Amino acid sequence: MIEFGKRYGDIVSGFEGICIGYVEWIYGCNQFILAPRAENASKKESSSLFFEKQLEYLDDGIVDKVEIPEIDKPRFIGMECVDKVTGFQGMCICRYVWLFNCDQYVLEFQPDDQPKETKFNILDEGRIEIAPNPRREIQPEEVSSPRPGGILDPSFYPVEQIPLV
Repeated sequence: MIEFGKRYGDIVSGFEGICIGYVEWIYGCNQFILAPRAENASKKESSSLFFEKQLEYLDDGIVDKVEIPEIDKPRFIGMECVDKVTGFQGMCICRYVWLFNCDQYVLEFQPDDQPKETKFNILDEGRIEIAPNPRREIQPEEVSSPRPGGILDPSFYPVEQIPLV
């Protein structure tokens, strides 16, 4: 099991970094976010997403310097939810658990003016609630497969856009 705060390396690319996040998709495509050390202290390096099978343990990283959050069950995955602030409504398809931040959820929706393309919003856990009159609910078993898929296309969610604060 990959653990927050520890340093891992990708056996494919050689990328190394500290585990700062866990991404849990409804379809079972769970990934870990590694943040590399910057070569230059004034330049922030980009974090990257990896599957557990790709990663090998390197060392304890920063576990002695941080409080490691517990990963509990996701509250909203598979449920139609509403953003309390904007009223935006969508199906919750993903959760981000962060080492240094609150959990965030991805709400996906189908815009009326773009019937062939879905959009999504990423919201802090405190901003969302289950929709008062949900049209549907999806159980993870309904969209899982023996080899789970997921969003791997960088144009969907480039790592540089992952909110880190």
